[in-house]
Amino acid sequence: MKMKYAIVPSRAVGDLRLPHGAFRTLASLCVYTSAQGVCYPNQWTLADLRNCSQSNIAKQMKILRTLGYVIDVESIGKKYPRAFKRGNRYFIPTREGDLPPPLEVICTDILAEERRPPNVHI
Repeated sequence: MKMKYAIVPSRAVGDLRLPHGAFRTLASLCVYTSAQGVCYPNQWTLADLRNCSQSNIAKQMKILRTLGYVIDVESIGKKYPRAFKRGNRYFIPTREGDLPPPLEVICTDILAEERRPPNVHI
């Protein structure tokens, strides 16, 4: 792994609603986050980094979405021929209520209701 450190939102450190596993998943996401707060690792990459299962990462991502630590944004680029979708693209807000960078669009075509970010009504 090339990354030496990650910047994790400080509000997550003292958030008692956030389980330890979800915090570690958030920190793993932050390893791949750009200066604008956008990252796009897949769940298998996060599972390998955390040394856990992909299903465990999926459950923790649901918690992070619910608490507002992860916002799904639309993926950029083409979908691979046999892929289910184009890929994952996330925005990690530093402060509560931060919006994605101007060129990012919050993903509203998400099928599952629990993946929808808070305060977004379609």
